[in-house]
Amino acid sequence: MKNKIIKNIDQQIINQLIDDDSSILDSYLENEGYNIDEIETIALRSYKKLSFILNGTINQQKDQALLEKISLLFKDAINKNLDKPVHYLKNLITNNELQVQYRNLDKLSIEEIQNIIKDQNLIELLEKFDNDKE
Repeated sequence: MKNKIIKNIDQQIINQLIDDDSSILDSYLENEGYNIDEIETIALRSYKKLSFILNGTINQQKDQALLEKISLLFKDAINKNLDKPVHYLKNLITNNELQVQYRNLDKLSIEEIQNIIKDQNLIELLEKFDNDKE
């Protein structure tokens, strides 16, 4: 019951702040002895930190989705025995000195393809696939 009342009060305060400006709350906090500038600095710092973390998480998810998409394209190219993508993948393997581990391209799993291409520019790889289709 107590938590429900507190949540209700919090919701009313949030609604009031959304509808009106925060000067009423600021004046109340100042009257209670709080430093408004310090509160704003802490809030801004917290906002920037959370925003940075959120952007990082979003970018990480985009990169993972792109890596999965390109891996599937490589796997499909290997299965269809397309020259350009297979040749490019062989070059990556040679450049990364992984030839011993990945001799048979047709037996590569999606995860193994991802390990090969994960340090590459994924957008560039996708553009090469698109150019090869044209």
